[in-house]
Amino acid sequence: MSLGRRLRTLRKNMGFTQQSLADKVQVSRIYIQALESNRRMPSMKLLHRLAEALQATITDIVEEFPNRASRMHLEEILTSGEVDVWFRKRKLTDDELKRVVRVITAVLEDWETENGLEKKPRARKGGSSSA
Repeated sequence: MSLGRRLRTLRKNMGFTQQSLADKVQVSRIYIQALESNRRMPSMKLLHRLAEALQATITDIVEEFPNRASRMHLEEILTSGEVDVWFRKRKLTDDELKRVVRVITAVLEDWETENGLEKKPRARKGGSSSA
């Protein structure tokens, strides 16, 4: 994803128009439009103001994907506690992340059932299963 697209995505997630973001960072709407279309590159000073206005980090704006790999393990991201997970305008709490994991697990189990796939038995903590 390009810098311009990341800026546009962050701006829209915050509910800002180009004009409202321009007002917050003290540039023109045309300049924001040029940034979002990758015709201009922001200075470090402007990057700081953009990050603050968009409640993001400079890394969120400039890096394609930190430590990008060919595969992302969603379960690890959601359960490791090492990555802040955001949705729309706010960071998800630990309880919300656990709920997301439960929803994803349920959806995948439904999909496996619908497609006749065998479920792998889940190891249970602290006991054996009875027959």
